[in-house]
Amino acid sequence: MRLVGVKIDTGREIVLITNDLTAPATEIAALYKARWQVELFFKWLKQNLKIAHFLGSGRNAVTIQIMAALIAYLLLRIASLRNNATLSLQALARLMPATLLTRRSIHHLLQPPPDPTPPNPAQLEIAYA
Repeated sequence: MRLVGVKIDTGREIVLITNDLTAPATEIAALYKARWQVELFFKWLKQNLKIAHFLGSGRNAVTIQIMAALIAYLLLRIASLRNNATLSLQALARLMPATLLTRRSIHHLLQPPPDPTPPNPAQLEIAYA
């Protein structure tokens, strides 16, 4: 076993345990960082695309559900990039179930709302004190 100390972006140092005795510490740190990005991606999928539990326990059932979640993620990402959306992917994922059966294009959903029209100066206003 081998201990590798890595300083992360926040300045904190973490210690990794590995059984690779020949690879340099920088390579092990890069592998850990790549693995962590994969972990964060699947955590996002699980939280935002509602695959907290699988409907089936067989290999095919789990594979199909993960592939469906990945396809949903890619479709959200493509829609976000194509329409220059100002919403985050998480906000976009939460917006989709609410607007799934509406007859509005995704382009109209992702655009910011128009500025409200200024009040007519001839119309009276109620001033709250």
